[in-house]
Amino acid sequence: MVIRKEDIQESLSIIPEKPGCYTYRNSEGEVIYVGKAKNLRKRVSSYFQKNHSDRKVRALIRAFDTLEYIVVDTELDALLLENNLIKLHQPHYNILLKEGDLYPHICVKNEPFPRVFVTYKVIKDGSQYFGPYPTKGMAWTLIDLFKRIFKFRTCALKLNEEQIGEGKFRACLKYHINRCNAPCEGYQSEESYDEDIQQAIEILRGNISHVKGILQEKMEQASEELDFEQAMTIQNTLNEISTYQAKSTIISNVIGNALVVSSANDLDAYYVNYLEVHNGNIIAGRTLEFKRQMIDDDDLDSEFLSSAIIELLKQSNFKVRELILEEVPSFGDFSHLTITIPQRGEKRKVLELSQQNVQQYMKDKHRQAEKMNPEQRNTQILRELMSAVGLPKLPYYVESFDNSNIQGSDPVASCIVFKGAKPSKKDYRLYKIRGVSGPDDYASMHEVVTRRYSRLIEEDQPLPDLIITDGGKGQMGVVKTALEEIGVDIPVMGLAKDDKHNTNQVLFGEPPQVVGIMQRSQVFYLLERIQNEVHRFAITYHRKLRSQRQTHSALDDIPGVGPAYKRKLLKALKSVKNIRTASLDELQEAIGPSKGERVYNHFKNQTE
Repeated sequence: MVIRKEDIQESLSIIPEKPGCYTYRNSEGEVIYVGKAKNLRKRVSSYFQKNHSDRKVRALIRAFDTLEYIVVDTELDALLLENNLIKLHQPHYNILLKEGDLYPHICVKNEPFPRVFVTYKVIKDGSQYFGPYPTKGMAWTLIDLFKRIFKFRTCALKLNEEQIGEGKFRACLKYHINRCNAPCEGYQSEESYDEDIQQAIEILRGNISHVKGILQEKMEQASEELDFEQAMTIQNTLNEISTYQAKSTIISNVIGNALVVSSANDLDAYYVNYLEVHNGNIIAGRTLEFKRQMIDDDDLDSEFLSSAIIELLKQSNFKVRELILEEVPSFGDFSHLTITIPQRGEKRKVLELSQQNVQQYMKDKHRQAEKMNPEQRNTQILRELMSAVGLPKLPYYVESFDNSNIQGSDPVASCIVFKGAKPSKKDYRLYKIRGVSGPDDYASMHEVVTRRYSRLIEEDQPLPDLIITDGGKGQMGVVKTALEEIGVDIPVMGLAKDDKHNTNQVLFGEPPQVVGIMQRSQVFYLLERIQNEVHRFAITYHRKLRSQRQTHSALDDIPGVGPAYKRKLLKALKSVKNIRTASLDELQEAIGPSKGERVYNHFKNQTE
């Protein structure tokens, strides 16, 4: 999702509360800052909700032009993606805004016979730094691995070939316990040592297959030498590193150089998300939006996606060897590439990450449009509904009905009103069913619709543009019959439960037919919202009536005797039974002459 600087305050609330990475770009499109967050909304909002004392933060806020974000599954993935993006873009403010390293790096020291160690400080001295690592345990696992495989030195001696040749140094204990090859005494040449360093660097770059090959050889060698303890130690290390990579969608030893593409669309535009994977690392990701008027009407979704893939391949900055897609492209020459439509495994996970981001982009775009111009957006949704269903005019004024009862007891119905795709609660109405005995939803609906629109016609009130029933063809038929009897013509739509797909079907027409409305579209969300609201309103009223009936007392039926007098009667006579049989004097003593006589006459009339 792309948010422009001038829209940032209005758009903060649409940012998802999920883990992810965010990037600031300047007016030239250059990435100037990359950050990660456990909660994207809270982290990004913190830049704009207070006056920062740090001048570097203020400089970043002045310099940025657009904000983008990528959603991931875990905080670990966010950290690893942030690391990949920083290495790729080298953003200016990531150096200036550094608040201290909370995560460890591994340093390959710039010196003869380089040391390899864990550090929390990155110093610009020509050394190579790898990381950050999500836990110090992972960093130390790699260091321990290097100690066992390569046996790098850990001493701080300033080694050089001249002094080594003169015998200035002596091997320490680590050489004697087989944890160092003692280059200080010339037992390992600088050329051989540098070869081991290069192998270690490849491991640190994420070439896990290379690590596994080395570990496998070492483990087999230890087994042949009957050193089963060492073999088991190497096996545990191999398992730990494999587990580390398996936990992350951002780094994979299964995927090489690949382009991951997914798409979505609504009535306004097509959306294409792509993730660039280089040597198993996601190094870039973005969602592109293409307005429908920019696309020929004859183009199908699959054809558009094929065109987008061809264009993305042209713009890619690295050699793509594999396409990971939702479906096989409908045209284009991709014979030089491996095309994968994954169903499971790590490739499926990274495709799902792309799908998650394209859906998040589309969802946030709609929310942003509503925030910036809610009236215009709501009108657009209603136009889409009118077009999809074939309504004669814009359904600005919509009413919906629902029944509620339990085995015919306390039957009620509700009518809710939406105007301009928003609830108009002052126009909501509740009905007690009068002329129906037993649980007959069709008869109840007929009664309520007849009462509702007879009253509107009698009072010369405007009629709705559309009626929505919470039910299928049967409910629609009952509503249409009631309207015909009254003599009004209002379009009727039904929302019926599709148990097979666990969703709702939209029914319209004569006879009613299923209308194809996209499940994730804003039109469908509006219809579901109306359905949920009318159901809630009816259930709430039914529960209230049922509760009142269950707590009803015979004293409630006495006119002119309020709650205070009822409490006095119960306090004096202890029960309703005693009140029924009490004498006039007892009642008048409890609540006074007038009220006492009223209660006495009420129960006396019931027994006569």
